[in-house]
Amino acid sequence: MLSPLPRLPAPYAPAHAWVEYDLAVRRERYWTPGPQWTPGPRRVPEQPSDPAVALCHGDGRVREAALHAGAPDDLLPLVVLRCADWAGPVREAARLVLEQAAPEALVGTAAVVLHAAARKRGGAALSLLESRLAEGGPELWERACAHPLREVRRWAYGRAVRNGRLTAEQFARGAARDPDVVVQERCAEAALAACPSPVPPEVLEMLLGARSARVRAVAVTALRRLGQPLRGADWLIDRSPSVRACAQWVVRQGGGDPLAYYRRAAAEAPGRTRPSVVAGLGECGGPADAELVLPCLADARPGVRAAAVGALRALGAASPQRVAPLLDDPSPAVVRRVCGALLSDAEVLSQDALRARLEPDRPRHIRLAALRLLAVHRGLAPLRAGLALVEDPDREIRVRARALVTRWAPPDSAILAAALPAPERSRLTAEIDHAAPALGPSAVRFLHWILR
Repeated sequence: MLSPLPRLPAPYAPAHAWVEYDLAVRRERYWTPGPQWTPGPRRVPEQPSDPAVALCHGDGRVREAALHAGAPDDLLPLVVLRCADWAGPVREAARLVLEQAAPEALVGTAAVVLHAAARKRGGAALSLLESRLAEGGPELWERACAHPLREVRRWAYGRAVRNGRLTAEQFARGAARDPDVVVQERCAEAALAACPSPVPPEVLEMLLGARSARVRAVAVTALRRLGQPLRGADWLIDRSPSVRACAQWVVRQGGGDPLAYYRRAAAEAPGRTRPSVVAGLGECGGPADAELVLPCLADARPGVRAAAVGALRALGAASPQRVAPLLDDPSPAVVRRVCGALLSDAEVLSQDALRARLEPDRPRHIRLAALRLLAVHRGLAPLRAGLALVEDPDREIRVRARALVTRWAPPDSAILAAALPAPERSRLTAEIDHAAPALGPSAVRFLHWILR
């Protein structure tokens, strides 16, 4: 008895969905000899009523007959797969069907065409699609570049760049609107390359105002080539570090000084400094600029406090005395920055204070930071911190604690164990035994062996 067939993929479905449908039908509709089979020519199986099933049938004569009968546009992806069929007559019939398809329908199958092109005999469909696009007008190219699947849009924009089939404005719109970062960057570069000199203001403004940091970075970098390097100062306070770096380079190329801009902006608006200005001081400044950053540690805005910690770290001024109090900050972003800045100086932090931050009533981001800082301590501190949290209700804390315990094996572990007083050794052994269900027998045996 035949099993129910899978549902036909929806229009614009990924290529793998059509391939899986093809294989599923082939498995269910493959020719097998019956109980009365005798050698000799095989009879042609009965043609299925469903054209999609016929196009995927295991018997090549059924597939060829289905192609000669024609295929609607919604089954063209299966016709594309038949263009790479192992049977020559099936391939030829499929190519004739595909040649008669409308260019718009062929563009709709582009995902399957690109997939089939990797097969041994799959290049015919791709060649046909390329020739249809080459003959098509702007509407056909726009349809290809607006395809729902990003791999098709990447291929279409790449072809458009190579053939020069889109205008600078169309490339700029693609860079500003497409959600795929590869398309964004490719279109931004193509828009600037396709522009006459000087670049039309609407194209440049569209790129400079794009939501994507990659697109803005490409546009800001191009300001030097376009003879407008000092205009890069407008992007020195961009929210993206990559765009700020490009703007700083462009301004320097034009003879400007980004650091002077950041210093002036910080001095002119105390208490209202933007996070990007604080970050820029860290990116361009020196140790003397730490005095401009320090007041920002007490700013009411979490973004400014996080930027201040990052800037102090970049300036080499993020000492534990300055930033450790922010380990209790209510903002997870600030605490993450503080934790990263303190990792190299974690040994000077009080173990008792860090362990107190592991208590269940403390905010989750503070507990995670304290565990991370205790993990880089020497001695038994990482082991004890992890043992206390191996059964924590929070999954991420629990997983990190178990990993910390199972990986704990300092080179001086034998010396540490020998120096333990008897009561301490007994308490640590009891903690290990209590955590045994969570750690597993091998980890427990290893810890007991160290403490023997």
